[in-house]
Amino acid sequence: RVLTLVLSSGINAEYGGPYCDMTHIKVMMDNTLGRFRSSSPSNPPVGDTALVASRLPAYQPLKEGKTYLWCACGASKSQPFCDGSHSSGSLRPISFTAEKTKPRWLCQCKRTKTPPFCDGTHLDVEIQTAKEGEPLAPY
Repeated sequence: RVLTLVLSSGINAEYGGPYCDMTHIKVMMDNTLGRFRSSSPSNPPVGDTALVASRLPAYQPLKEGKTYLWCACGASKSQPFCDGSHSSGSLRPISFTAEKTKPRWLCQCKRTKTPPFCDGTHLDVEIQTAKEGEPLAPY
């Protein structure tokens, strides 16, 4: 019964199965790391320094053969995709074409070594203590 309740509360209508959208991790991080965040307003990216759009990746459905523009600067309001908000710096969106129709984890911390796909870099303490919408704090 408990298993049925847990699974039925996590049904994804689009894919018809149980899923985890990592909301519990975001809530935990918001609650426990709030004291480390800066209270300064969001700033545009400066030069080659991308903003941390989110401390978690986005689970996005992709369609085979469709070309997407992944935001590399972190300024887009349509994360993880580019909406043209990038500044005059050298960071530009990365174009990619989906090989298969399926959901994929796309990076939103903008520090992945395998763009546009998440490689787990967001788990670094530097990213997890960063304020979303801000560049990483200098050491």
